[in-house]
Amino acid sequence: MDETTLTALNEQLERAAGYDLYDEVGPVDSAADFRELPFLTAAELKEDYDANPPEGSLYDGAAMMCFTPLGEDLAPTFDTAADLEWQAEANAAVLAAAGIDPGDRVLNTFGYHTFGTGIIFQRGLEALGAEVLPAGPGDSEGAAATVAEYDVDAIVGNPSFALKLGDAGAGVDVFVGAGEPFTSVPGLREDVKAALDAEVAVDYFGTRQILPVAAETTAEDGLRVVDDYALVEVIDPDSGEVLPYGERGELVVTHLRKEACPLVRYRTGDLTEWEERDGEVVLPDGVIGRTDGRLKVKGVKLYPESLGTVLAGFDGLTGDYRLEVSRPASTDHVRLVVEGEADVDALAAAVKDRLLVAPDEVDVVDDLAETGVVDERY
Repeated sequence: MDETTLTALNEQLERAAGYDLYDEVGPVDSAADFRELPFLTAAELKEDYDANPPEGSLYDGAAMMCFTPLGEDLAPTFDTAADLEWQAEANAAVLAAAGIDPGDRVLNTFGYHTFGTGIIFQRGLEALGAEVLPAGPGDSEGAAATVAEYDVDAIVGNPSFALKLGDAGAGVDVFVGAGEPFTSVPGLREDVKAALDAEVAVDYFGTRQILPVAAETTAEDGLRVVDDYALVEVIDPDSGEVLPYGERGELVVTHLRKEACPLVRYRTGDLTEWEERDGEVVLPDGVIGRTDGRLKVKGVKLYPESLGTVLAGFDGLTGDYRLEVSRPASTDHVRLVVEGEADVDALAAAVKDRLLVAPDEVDVVDDLAETGVVDERY
């Protein structure tokens, strides 16, 4: 942790210390000291909202209120005027690195209601100096017509909606995708670029509470952490130990600039890998699943939730699967059953690459009656 980051972190910890939820937070002298601070979990945040309804104890006035999923419910999240300015500044830099230039005309297909993602992106585009067309999601035919009529240069939005826009005839130079798995799905970047006839298609990751966390550049070679806005760690979800670069685990995020709803060592539950390149922290494949429901198989942590991004890369599969783990003798046995059509060898190789465990059996069936994870070892 360099001196600039440490200074920003301590300024942020001082802001957070003003809230009762962070009674154990204080200034730190190093990364090692910082890693002694407690984690904040989604369950603890939910408990705080329940104990201090409806805003939670992190509320202290705001310029904008939006909502974010938290468990099975929606919880409010807040931004002060300074927060909105900081977010806009951070997003402007990210979008510029993604290939959007001042003066470019940009179709914003993120939603403007409830979660507020659309307005957050709009502020970033405005700070960059782009022209924004606030389309929102839903009407692909109308949006595609707008792209053609007004010579739109770039689109920001969900990758799945980008494919619909492409099918409707939209074409742009740059696409920035977020809100759902994108580059972690094999082949999806290429599909989106082909659909939109785009030169560049980049991935962007953030949670509604922390936008942005990491994003790609025009190099399309992994998501670079926005390290002047967010501090990330990747931990072993069981021990809580910070993992070395090159390892896979749970993403933990801390705000470096946030007044309202500051998050310190917030466990996102998202599964990712991290590495260091030329002094930058990079998430090479973005978020590849969730750490929920993890199993230990053949001595390796196996994350069944990450199967979704693998199966989505095979056009003939429905996405339904059953993962069976057994121990018929002294060694764990993994059988994966999927629904649809796919080359078994190619699927097995893709699953091994993502899960880091080679399945012993892969079966492709026309109809799968029972789905989910079945652990028969105990």
